[in-house]
Amino acid sequence: MTEAGVPLWGGPFSRPPAPEAVALGRSLPFDVRLAPQDVEASVAHVRALEDAGLLSGDEAAALEKALREVGEEIAGGRFAFDPIDEDVHSAVERAVTDRLGALGAKLHAGRSRNDLVMTDLRLWLLAARRRIDEGLVRLIRALHGHAARHAGTVMPGTTHARLAQPVTLGHHLLAHAWALLRDLDRLDAWAARASESPLGAGAIATSTLGIDPAVSASRLGFERPFANSIDAVSDRDVVQEFLAVAAICGTHLSRLAADVARFTDEALGWATLDEAYATGSSMMPQKRNPDVAELARAKAGRLLGALAALTATLQGLPLGYHRDLQEDKEPAFEAADTLEAVLPSLAGCVETLTFRPEAMREAAAAPGLFATDLAEALVRRGVPFREAHARVGELLRRLEAEDLSFHALSPDDWSDLGLPDGADLLDADRAVRARTTPGGPSPASVGAQLEAIERILAART
Repeated sequence: MTEAGVPLWGGPFSRPPAPEAVALGRSLPFDVRLAPQDVEASVAHVRALEDAGLLSGDEAAALEKALREVGEEIAGGRFAFDPIDEDVHSAVERAVTDRLGALGAKLHAGRSRNDLVMTDLRLWLLAARRRIDEGLVRLIRALHGHAARHAGTVMPGTTHARLAQPVTLGHHLLAHAWALLRDLDRLDAWAARASESPLGAGAIATSTLGIDPAVSASRLGFERPFANSIDAVSDRDVVQEFLAVAAICGTHLSRLAADVARFTDEALGWATLDEAYATGSSMMPQKRNPDVAELARAKAGRLLGALAALTATLQGLPLGYHRDLQEDKEPAFEAADTLEAVLPSLAGCVETLTFRPEAMREAAAAPGLFATDLAEALVRRGVPFREAHARVGELLRRLEAEDLSFHALSPDDWSDLGLPDGADLLDADRAVRARTTPGGPSPASVGAQLEAIERILAART
């Protein structure tokens, strides 16, 4: 049994820690989320002790039973935490020891909270990654579905937030989809590196008890055990990389959200929000505000902040475990929570968008959008591009000075430019159909992209 008021590590101490020191170091309020993983890691450790001949089969079974009971009580909100419980690891071990006495005291042989906490956190992050994957796939499929329906819907493409060239809505939406697919790839690559079990590394130098880390790794579903025990307990690049991937993903979600807000602006009128993903105003009855998009846009900053916070904590730390490393969990939890909140909300918002092709087509008729097509038509007639660029630019300048556009040109004007058929080039459908380069905006190219994305998603199932 543990002595009342004495922490599990308190044996060599003559008095308990100061209350303010306990309050500063107590991580239980946030790391209690690791309870399911702590139970599984502890069960794997119990079986490793059994394999090493340090526990009998009956002892191992009793310890596993007690661990799972504790896990169920924590999950069900019935567990009685004690003021001495610094963290979830101490709470679980204390509860098992309270139940089993001397047998419970055998649980911690050959392990440390240093290797246990990283085992738990890796397991938690790998599970969170699977949920994030599902959200990303749903959002990609939402974009894919709209793109398939609008492979030929013309709209203005923009650079510098100014009209640039005609593209298609399908092409534009798939640009977001490709970015999110890279986020999936980054999560895959991160998971491959993260699937390394620290269990058995101990505090820093493993143990003398003959525990096999490879067997524990296999029991927990990791791909491999640690390669170096100091590295296993002292580095947090697995969390840092997760946060970096989350921050990049958050940036992509923010850019998509910005487009949702822009497209649904009444001044543009390219799409309409579903009421389920909009909010009203407490004062203005007419408002339909894009709050989901705006919040998704803002959350990128929180994700970047989590990465910056942990990176600042890690830089300069010498090898070995330091209590500074306790600061890894809150950013990790917040980042995963943020993505798990944003992804389904933004996916639902995108799924229920109603696009207005007629408004996009009207905007795509702006004559300036075809300036590059005119210059390239001159190139096809043998004019060097810089000369072609200058001719079209000079013509634009003259027309703008007279408040006119390309549509005001007469057949003679077009002939003077060197393009007798120039008026025929002022057509958005023709412009996008002419761009047959793979990866371009033509309906055929969009169709090929749709097929490629479908193959990628199908291969993940």
